[in-house]
Amino acid sequence: MATKKIEMQYNLRQLNNEASGAHGKWYPKAVRRSTLSLRGLSDHIAGHGSIYTPDVVIGVLTKFTSCLIELVTEGTAVKLDGLGTFYPTLEASGADTPVGYNINEYLKGVHVRFYPEGTDDDDITSREMKEKVILSQNMIFDLHGVPKRVKDGQLVDYGDDDDNG
Repeated sequence: MATKKIEMQYNLRQLNNEASGAHGKWYPKAVRRSTLSLRGLSDHIAGHGSIYTPDVVIGVLTKFTSCLIELVTEGTAVKLDGLGTFYPTLEASGADTPVGYNINEYLKGVHVRFYPEGTDDDDITSREMKEKVILSQNMIFDLHGVPKRVKDGQLVDYGDDDDNG
């Protein structure tokens, strides 16, 4: 993994869930600027000095995607050294007894989960990733989703003053 720190932006958001004990508290949320398509990822990989053209990379990634789904569906976890492991889980309601358990009645979803690698330079666990990024605040949103800013130690709406700053 790269040794230089990469900037990661976040927005500060106020929790709007009134049922939560944390209602009204402020939390960071990572800014996701875009999502790369398979073609975009292939172009990115090929642009890093790879000897493979984007078409070769996209072919490998396309095959990987279909094989990953097949293997995880069969119950096989797939580990990519330096990245982590993809594995299946089931989300279901609990039953009072196993007698007459009907999976179709209790099953809510089938998920593909990811467990990041955690060794040496390839450690991408959450605590290690925290050390590999520089966080910078992007925006602040109140519990109604209204963008705010801090001025003179107070939270104010944008445009609530005449100094444009």
